[in-house]
Amino acid sequence: MKTALRNIRDELGPNAFVLSTRRINRKDKFGRLKTLIEVSAASDVVQVSNSKQDAAPVGAGSADGARAFSRRSSSSYYGEGGAMAKSARDSDMVGSLQSQVDQLKSELALLGGQHPAQAIESIKEEIVELKDLVEFATDQWAEQTVNDYGPILGALFRRLKRSDVDHRLATKLIAITSRELAKCPKIDEKESLKVLFDVMKRQTLVSGSIELLESGPKTVVLIGPTGVGKTTTLAKIAAQYSMFRKKKVGLLTIDTFRIGAVEQLRTYANILELPLKVANTPEQMRKFVSDYSGMDLVLIDTGGRSQKDKAKMAELLNFVGGRDDMYYQVHLLLSGATKNRDLVEITREFGKVPTDYVIFTKLDECNSFGGILNEILWTQKPASYLTTGQSVPDDIEVAEAGRIVELILTSTFQKKVSGALGKRAK
Repeated sequence: MKTALRNIRDELGPNAFVLSTRRINRKDKFGRLKTLIEVSAASDVVQVSNSKQDAAPVGAGSADGARAFSRRSSSSYYGEGGAMAKSARDSDMVGSLQSQVDQLKSELALLGGQHPAQAIESIKEEIVELKDLVEFATDQWAEQTVNDYGPILGALFRRLKRSDVDHRLATKLIAITSRELAKCPKIDEKESLKVLFDVMKRQTLVSGSIELLESGPKTVVLIGPTGVGKTTTLAKIAAQYSMFRKKKVGLLTIDTFRIGAVEQLRTYANILELPLKVANTPEQMRKFVSDYSGMDLVLIDTGGRSQKDKAKMAELLNFVGGRDDMYYQVHLLLSGATKNRDLVEITREFGKVPTDYVIFTKLDECNSFGGILNEILWTQKPASYLTTGQSVPDDIEVAEAGRIVELILTSTFQKKVSGALGKRAK
C-alpha cells in the first residue's frame, strides 16, 4: 500500500485522489502466487480559457464567457514488496466507489464462515490499508489547504512537517497563525515566524517542577516503556531535590524483574545518602510509602515494560492503577526519539494507568522534536521535565514552552547550563 501511494504522488502529483482499492492474486514469472494491492487513482487537471469578455461570469449564459473544463488522468498502481506495475484506464468515480462498497459487503459476509483467527487477521489487514489511505488523503488535504495561505506560511508548514509535527496539527497551527497575521500591518518571513512561535508556545502545556506539599510527603511514580530512562531520571530528580533544595527524599522501587535494576538504584541511593525500599507487592508498596511519612518527597521507580506485553501492563495497573487509599502523582516517560505511530500506541496502553504529566527523555539523541508537541496536544497532558543526557544530576531541566518550541522550529539541540533545574526550582 505504501509503495502504491508513493507512486501515485510521483506519477499523478499532489492533487491525486484514490478511487478504489482491492486485493488481487497473480502469478509471477516462476509460477508462484503473489498477493498484490491494487489502488486506482485519478488526477483532475483544471484548465481555464478566457475570452475577450473577462468580466463575464462562468455559466452566465454568455457564449463569450470564461469556460472551465477538466481532463481526468486515471491509473492503477500495484504494491507488493516494492514492485509496481501501471496500466492506464478510465474510471468512473461513483461506479468505482459503489463497486468497492459492494466488495466490502461481500467480504464481510464471508468473514462469518471463516475461522475467528483468520477473520481477525483479515480485519487487521483492512484496518492497516484504511489507515494508509486516510493518511494519504489527509496529507494531500493539508498540503492543499496550506498552499492557499501563500509561500511564506507554506514554507513554515513544511518546516513543521520536517520536524515531525503531525500534519493535522501543523495545519491547525498555520491556520491560527494566518488569522493572527491578518491583524499585522506588515507580513514578512520574520514576522510570520514570530507569530507562529507565539501560537505554538500558547498551545504547549507545561507543568513546572514537582510541587511539594505543605505537610506530608509528595509521592511521585515514574512509568514508561523499556529503556526510556526511568531509573536515571528518578536519580536526577532525587539529586536535585536533596542536593539543591535540601529536602528529605525517600526512594522506592517495584522493579524487581530486570536484572541489576535494584542495584542500579541502590548505587544512586548510596551516593546521595538516601533511603531505599524494595516492594514486591502492591501491599508492600503502600506500607513502605506510609513508612516514609516523615519525608518531603517519595519517588517510586517502576519496571520498564513493552506496551504490547499485556501481562506486564496488567501488573503495573495492579500496582499504581488505583488511588482510593493513597494519593500519588504519575509521570509517563517517553523518549523524544520515538516515532509518532509508536507514541500513539505507547500512550494508549500506558494511559490505562491514570497519568498526570509527561517527561520527555533522551533529547540529546533526537534529530527532530515534533513528537513532543504531538504528544502534548494529543493527550492534553502537560510536560514536566526534559532530560538531555546520562549525567546525574545535571542533564535534566524543567519543561518550558518556549524551549520546546525553539527545539521544534530549529531542529537543533543544545544543552543548558548544569544545575539549571536546581537554580530554577522554587
